[in-house]
Amino acid sequence: MEAVLYDYHLAQAVVMELPREERYARDAYMDWCFEKNGITKEEFDNSLVWYTRYPKELADIYQRLSERLDKEYDKASKALLLMERNTSFQVSSGDSVDLWYLNRVNIMNTSVYMKRLTFSIPTDTTFHNSDTLVWNIAHTFVAPFDSIPQSAYLELSVYYNDSVSATDTLLFCTGKTILSLATDSSNTITRISGSVNYMDPSDNRSSMLVLSDLSLLRYHRRETLSDVAPAELGTDDGSGGGDVE
Repeated sequence: MEAVLYDYHLAQAVVMELPREERYARDAYMDWCFEKNGITKEEFDNSLVWYTRYPKELADIYQRLSERLDKEYDKASKALLLMERNTSFQVSSGDSVDLWYLNRVNIMNTSVYMKRLTFSIPTDTTFHNSDTLVWNIAHTFVAPFDSIPQSAYLELSVYYNDSVSATDTLLFCTGKTILSLATDSSNTITRISGSVNYMDPSDNRSSMLVLSDLSLLRYHRRETLSDVAPAELGTDDGSGGGDVE
C-alpha cells in the first residue's frame, strides 16, 4: 500500500501541473498508478477504506512516505540546481525566443499514456529563413538495478513547403542533451515538430524516464550558436548520435 500511495501522490502532483488544455489527461495519469501496481481503482478505494479503520497503520505508512518524499525532494532540488547552473545562459531580448509550450518536467514510462511526448508548432511571421533551433533536455533514467537497459529516441524536424529536414539521437544514460538544427535559408518554414519515444524492452512499470529543464530556443541568423560559449550551452551526456553538443 505504501508503494501504491507513493505512485498515487506522484500522479496527483503531475496532474496538478498540467495546463488547462491538457486536464483531459488527468484520468490517464491516475490510471497509470493503478496499472503500474497491478490493481484497479476499485481495489485501491476498498483498501483505502480498510486502512481508515486502522488509523495507526495508515499513519505509519504516511510517516514513511513523508520521510521518503523529503529525501527525494532534497535530492531532486540539488540535482535541478546543478543542471540549471550547467545549462542556463542569457541572450539579448529579441535575438531569440523559447518556443517550448509544454510542461518543463515530464515523467515517462511504458504505459500507453506516458511513453511518447510530441509537440508541433506552426510558424508565423516571426520565423526567418536560416533560423537555428536548439532543443535542450535534461534526462534522468530511473530503474531497478536488475532491469534491462532503457533508452529513448529524440527527433526534431522542420517542415518546408516541399521538403523536411531533421536531426535525431538516442539516449542511453542520465545527462543533458542538445539537439540543434539550422533551417534552410532558401525555403520557407511551415511547421516545427519533435518527439521523445521512451523504450524499455522489459516493460517494467517501476522504470521511468524523467525529462526536465525542457526548452526549444529559436535564434535568428544574427546570433548563431558560435556566439554562445560551449560551457554555457551544457556538457556532453555521452549518449552519442544526432547533434549532441
